[in-house]
Amino acid sequence: MMQPECFLAFAPRGGGLLCAVTYVAEGDDVCGWFIGLRDYAYPSAYFRIERFFSADEKRFYATAGADVYGGWRFDYAKSAPVLAPAIPVDDALCHRLDRLQDVFAAEWLRFGDDRRFAAEKAAYAADDLPAGEVLVQHDKLARFDRDKPVWTFYSHGFNDEVLNYMGPRWPLDYGAE
Repeated sequence: MMQPECFLAFAPRGGGLLCAVTYVAEGDDVCGWFIGLRDYAYPSAYFRIERFFSADEKRFYATAGADVYGGWRFDYAKSAPVLAPAIPVDDALCHRLDRLQDVFAAEWLRFGDDRRFAAEKAAYAADDLPAGEVLVQHDKLARFDRDKPVWTFYSHGFNDEVLNYMGPRWPLDYGAE
């Protein structure tokens, strides 16, 4: 498996965490996990963009929430994205995606059921930052580029084209404009 890459966007005077995405490149494909703001909720999904690094037609498969073992339920490359029946996800890929999400979330995010969430939320309040159901670890915000109204963090090898492709298609508010 290649080096995982990640991107996070945070609105300090708006909705807080707007999106977080992590992925690995596997041949021509990109596989990973995302979470982000959509209508005051935080939907998440595992994804695979088939043939991303190819001139061929792409498929942007995604799960229903965190159910990677339930198969690919959506193809966001299509105008009608619901897949029926679901396309099974290779078991080895399920395990790799599960691990990728676990490592990324542990390093960057805090969820409401995490015992450390209250302390993170208090740190946000002390800095007058918006705190939703999912938080970027407060100490990680110092690593974000703060030159624009939306603060961003890109890992060193993050390919902007991945985000440019996903943004208009995924079920999140970020990048939908």
